[in-house]
Amino acid sequence: MKKLLTIILTLALILPAISLAELPDISGLTDDELLELQHQIQLKLFSEKLVDGVKVSPGVYMVGKDIPEGEYRIEYITENKYSLATFSAYREKPFFSFSSVLGFTGPTEIGKIELTDGIKVEIESDSLYFFGYSGLFN
Repeated sequence: MKKLLTIILTLALILPAISLAELPDISGLTDDELLELQHQIQLKLFSEKLVDGVKVSPGVYMVGKDIPEGEYRIEYITENKYSLATFSAYREKPFFSFSSVLGFTGPTEIGKIELTDGIKVEIESDSLYFFGYSGLFN
């Protein structure tokens, strides 16, 4: 019994040190490289949360910087049937413009929209939920 307890305690002390040893050394990275790494981490986390929906607060966002490029389904989820949110996406060159008011007496969902690099997304009035588009039958 003492040997088993000794082995368990030894493993409990060694395992945290092993997991810390696997972290990459970022001390030599420049500020620009650190910002790019942070950006890549945010994109990865955003993409993984798309299954359950990512809540995006009102504001102006840039696709390719704040929001990853991709195909999305956008939903307005609220318990207040008299509230609404507006979604706009636009780019000057090549020209692209899309706008929709969601909620109140209108639709509560954008079934599919492709957002590509350089498009500005503007959300007003209330938050919207972004989901990865997975086809009509999923």
